[in-house]
Amino acid sequence: MMKSFSVFSRRSAAAAVLLAFFCVGAAPAALPYQVAGDVTESFALLTTKYYVPVDPQVLLAAASDALAQTAHKHGVTIKPPALHAQSDRDATMSQLDDAIATSARAAHASPSEFAYAAIDAMAKATNDRYTQFFTPDEFKAFTDALDPKPIGGIGVMIQPDTTSGFVRITYVLPATPAERAGLQVGDLITAVNGTTTKGLSVDGVSSRLRGAQGTIVSVAVQRSGAAVAPVSITRETVHPPTVVFRMLPNGIGYIWVMEFGRATTSEFDTAVARLRDAGAKALVLDLRNDGGGYVNSALDISSRFIANKALLTVEERGQPARTYDADSDPSITLPVTVLVNQYTASASEITAGALQDDGIGMLVGAKTFGKGVMQTLTPLPDGAAIKVTTAHYLTPNRRDINLRGIEPDLRVDENRDARFGDVEKDDQLRAAVDLLQKKIADKN
Repeated sequence: MMKSFSVFSRRSAAAAVLLAFFCVGAAPAALPYQVAGDVTESFALLTTKYYVPVDPQVLLAAASDALAQTAHKHGVTIKPPALHAQSDRDATMSQLDDAIATSARAAHASPSEFAYAAIDAMAKATNDRYTQFFTPDEFKAFTDALDPKPIGGIGVMIQPDTTSGFVRITYVLPATPAERAGLQVGDLITAVNGTTTKGLSVDGVSSRLRGAQGTIVSVAVQRSGAAVAPVSITRETVHPPTVVFRMLPNGIGYIWVMEFGRATTSEFDTAVARLRDAGAKALVLDLRNDGGGYVNSALDISSRFIANKALLTVEERGQPARTYDADSDPSITLPVTVLVNQYTASASEITAGALQDDGIGMLVGAKTFGKGVMQTLTPLPDGAAIKVTTAHYLTPNRRDINLRGIEPDLRVDENRDARFGDVEKDDQLRAAVDLLQKKIADKN
């Protein structure tokens, strides 16, 4: 029990009871095993693995304040517990665990809530926006976003069409009900199950297209200005892609990597194979608006273009720098250009920087975001997780892009009204295609 820990409730009677309880020195109930594990592991990661040294006392002070603030939300006022970093980490953890348990008991609340508040505060005390604590629900949402879960649907991507008021199909996933039904890129979806979609949002139309596997949905479209008879489509389980692609005119294959998930490498390989089969002579790799994801996926895709050269150098606290090389012959030797913008970040910057430094492909678009640090995502015992910045990385030419970004070889302004793979309206894509056509012509 911390001697300076005093509790005051809004009700005087409760205050007297609580104060008397603490004065007699009763020991706080121990934290549940898994919750204590969350706290211990998070503190250890922040103090030993965070990429620059952090003062443990700063973390404890943040945790102490968070406990008082969380108690206040329950209508209980407590003095922030006095926590002191000890040379013995177990002793430090014992202090923190006791403070969490005591605060939770005073507020008649879950120890998990107070533990989560303390861990979250310690993560934020690093003043690093990439170091972040996730509750179990938040962790599930985070991982689901990186690796989208299968849904019941027909297999199309759609965008609003401001001219018509409908939504337009921008991509038809291969081997899906939509492809088998003959739906095409550019089709306007005018009705679902006999009800007009005019004025509906993308989410509104999507919710009507989705449904349980095996159920049937009727879809009416307009193609090239003419109505097409409604088609009945049986919904199937569809895996939302992280990579989409299409053939552009004159033998240019276009690949858009939306994020680097676990399935991205295999999806990318499939895209390249299908584009080659369709006669692609060159590739546009679109990394715009790709906020990153798994580093291994970025390295895998980079190594498809690069042979026996550096991909990046990683610097971790207290460790010698490590350089990661592409260790096999490239599977892609076609000319390539890479599209980037201010939202190209993290793992996508690893790929963009490697291809630029190793002279594989020119970057077209706008300067990238500038996230040159890497995080380790660690699941915690009770289903929560903590993401900690554990490394700083350099491009193959040892450029530090953190907070600086990567300058494209060719700057081109972005037209935000352009649709997926629309060479006519997408100025950046058109510039990338022009570069590739010159390369193809030079080869011939």
